[in-house]
Amino acid sequence: MEDDLFKPIPGERLMPHKPETGASKPEPPKDGPILARVQDSRPRYLDGGRTVLRPSLPYDGKTRMMSCFLDLYIGAKYAPAPSLPGCICHATVISGTVSLTAEGQDFQLLERDALRFRADQPYHFGNMSSGTGRLLLEYQYLQDPAETAE
Repeated sequence: MEDDLFKPIPGERLMPHKPETGASKPEPPKDGPILARVQDSRPRYLDGGRTVLRPSLPYDGKTRMMSCFLDLYIGAKYAPAPSLPGCICHATVISGTVSLTAEGQDFQLLERDALRFRADQPYHFGNMSSGTGRLLLEYQYLQDPAETAE
């Protein structure tokens, strides 16, 4: 099964947190629940395999949101290119201790800490613990990505 989370936006290079703007397959019902199962998604291995980015919920054109899980193994870092203009990230630490630099500020995030920041500016995460740092990243696009990509 192909997951929409990792499809590039026309004219942009492949970005794991940019939503697909073209409708290549039928849209799911807009008024019902959408179930996303881990076995139906493909993880992305980055930073020599120490960072794993896995789709959670695909982009929803109505809410302009999407989400993914980020696993940072010992010593791992995740520093994506800035997203589309007007993109906000809601990062929640599920486990571990994670550093985050965003909007020119440094943060140390503990388990269950959450931070909202502009993802259209440079940002990066790093694992500070002796175990795996796990996060849920939710991206909200304040502008329609289809309009921004043109």
